[in-house]
Amino acid sequence: MLMLHSHIPYVKRQGRWPFGEVWLFEAMAETYIPLLNSLIKLNDEGVNAPLTFSFTPVLLEQLNSKYIKHEFVEYLQERESMAGADERYYLSTGENEYARLAAYYRAYYRDIRRDFEIEFDRNIIQVLKQLQNQGRIEIITTAATHAYLPLLDQAGLETQVYWGKELYNNVFDREPEGFWLPECGYFQGIEDILIKNGFKYFFVDSHAIEGGKPIGISSHGFPDEEIEIETFASTGLSTYRPYTLKDNQITVFGRNAMVSHQVWSADYGYPGDENYREFHKHSMRSGFKYWKVTDRNQAMDKKQVYNPEEAQLKIKQQSWHFVNSLVNTAKNAAKLGFASPLIVGCYDTELFGHWWWEGVDWLEAVIRCINDNPSLELVLPTQVGKGRHEAQVFESSWGMGGKHYVWENTETAWMWDIIRQSGREFEALKSRTYNQELADVALSQALKELMLIQSSDWLFMVSNNLTRDYAMKRFFEHYAKLLRISNSLQNDSFDETFSEWLNRIQYEDDFFSCL
Repeated sequence: MLMLHSHIPYVKRQGRWPFGEVWLFEAMAETYIPLLNSLIKLNDEGVNAPLTFSFTPVLLEQLNSKYIKHEFVEYLQERESMAGADERYYLSTGENEYARLAAYYRAYYRDIRRDFEIEFDRNIIQVLKQLQNQGRIEIITTAATHAYLPLLDQAGLETQVYWGKELYNNVFDREPEGFWLPECGYFQGIEDILIKNGFKYFFVDSHAIEGGKPIGISSHGFPDEEIEIETFASTGLSTYRPYTLKDNQITVFGRNAMVSHQVWSADYGYPGDENYREFHKHSMRSGFKYWKVTDRNQAMDKKQVYNPEEAQLKIKQQSWHFVNSLVNTAKNAAKLGFASPLIVGCYDTELFGHWWWEGVDWLEAVIRCINDNPSLELVLPTQVGKGRHEAQVFESSWGMGGKHYVWENTETAWMWDIIRQSGREFEALKSRTYNQELADVALSQALKELMLIQSSDWLFMVSNNLTRDYAMKRFFEHYAKLLRISNSLQNDSFDETFSEWLNRIQYEDDFFSCL
């Protein structure tokens, strides 16, 4: 079972470069469209490719936006033009290898634009709906704005899960069956809210079921010595089967540690192969990436020129290596008594294509290899069914340390104070009676600002110092908007100045239109 979690924070009308909308456009151009193209091609060839996806509602709303669709086409045209300029420059300087790569990028963005406008009719959501309605893929939902659920108060939990379901319904015209816990963040009690909202299954990290020491490979940039890594009591259970949660009627799937580590590992994961494109080095002229990993421990100025043909050869080798490791894992599981073991691989969708340029091609090659192997079969969660064995799951996440450190630590404690205070303030606003029509509009916008404050993205960026300033700017902006709305609601003050300001922030934070 391959489970791909898709999320980009709310960046619509929040700036373009170096942070903001470009994150979404890169994911669309480098991950979502290539991956959907790959699935369509596999299905047309009769290759079985049942993948499970989660999409955050805040991402779905952005993909569905006319504004984003228009700006994305302009972004693709800009990239194509910049690649053409690079090609002419490198030809003029006699740097033919770089010129060839620039031509490769020019063709790439031209083709993505053609596919988006002609094949997809500018509608990624519709392509997803068609694949799901055909039974080719399974799409599940998650928290509305990707809040880290274990640390929210009860009202925040209820709101994030409820709107995660409702906004999915609004987009796909059907009830979601599964729920992705953001960051695999689980605590005892969240299942009650999931069951209340009709969910039938969710996912956790391997140590949540098996116990032992968490691998914590899905968070990067944190020095190990600063993190208290808890060793969980061994349970004797395994992720090779689904479980029904103890004393509840909901199924839990556990991520397989080996399958995940094989891809994510900083030491031997596939994306770090010497022949793959180097993510961290880019041209100062255009931003394009012209270099290969070469040696993952080597300085950036020592990187060699990227060769797409060499990378394709490695994809063939490593897809077979991965599938053979699945076969060996299944054999070992059979020795432990699992006649038909379930192996669950969970990844961020954006790993494939965006972070790992060759990742979509690798994934397609893996799917083809699995289809050619009689001992393996790709499955969807609903095909597996309910767990027949019970498990009691540990409080956990897939972040470094296995629990909550990545999102709650000395760098972010003050943010949680604001998040919790904002939640209490909103609950107080909800309980009041208002006399003016504009109050309902303001209250609805206040809820949007609250949910944006709760997004785990700002916490993560502040914790590992990635785009820290941008994260704090966004966090404070949404908090300031909530405070101004709250002040006007409490004082029943809705003058013309406030009305004009509210219209402006409705335009800026224009999402969840059904709310």
